[in-house]
Amino acid sequence: MAVPAVAARVAIALLVDDLEAWVVRAALLALLLLAIPASAATVGFGGLLALLGNLSPPAGAPALPGQTGLPVPAPGAIPVGASGGRLVDGWANRAPLNQYERRNYRSDTTWLIWRNADCSAAALDWLLGAYGQPVGAIDDAIALIGPNTGISTALGLLDARGPGLASALARRGLQPRQPRGSTGRIRPLTSTTELQAWLDQGPLLMGGDRWFGEGHWFVGIAYDRNGVYIRDSSGWDNRYLTWSRLYGEVGFNGWVVGVAP
Repeated sequence: MAVPAVAARVAIALLVDDLEAWVVRAALLALLLLAIPASAATVGFGGLLALLGNLSPPAGAPALPGQTGLPVPAPGAIPVGASGGRLVDGWANRAPLNQYERRNYRSDTTWLIWRNADCSAAALDWLLGAYGQPVGAIDDAIALIGPNTGISTALGLLDARGPGLASALARRGLQPRQPRGSTGRIRPLTSTTELQAWLDQGPLLMGGDRWFGEGHWFVGIAYDRNGVYIRDSSGWDNRYLTWSRLYGEVGFNGWVVGVAP
């Protein structure tokens, strides 16, 4: 495709995003104007716009199912079992990486094309940073997995077992780890006890078949008796999943990828 055509598509998509955000703001503003009494009209139009502020999460983020579970503990209270080795100091307290934020990409084109399908790449990006191997942008993580060979804009990660993520870690000089059966074939984890033992060795890339209605990859970093602590790129900043939510709403499939300690 010619460069001017690509640029035109990017400009149009950006304009549509902006228009969608302002339509939502206008609708909320109309509701507020109907709800407040006349005596409150002195707030003024500018004040109402300030009250609305920036809508979040970013445009394009998936709808958030009803939140359940326990409050998220303060940083430092997470019962992390893994440390040392190649993990950087304070790795578990690093902020999540949002796959819908433009600043996490090198170009508008990559952001617009990949943002709805690259949760696995965003999770890989975060994990590499935890091991002192940060990439410059989610674009780079996509390149490591392999556009159209390991990951696509239509389906996301092409093999839900995670071999593409394991290969990406190896390309960065890290030794990947995945559960294997007696024949040497990779297999999913089959219990919370097994998952806990694997989290004790370090953070894990984890797949959820049902999350947000289409599946979602995220990073598991620790656990307690009630559930698992995570870093999630959806824009909703989920940081904790109860066991029932992990295996229910999220649909954790048991497939994990980590780095050998």
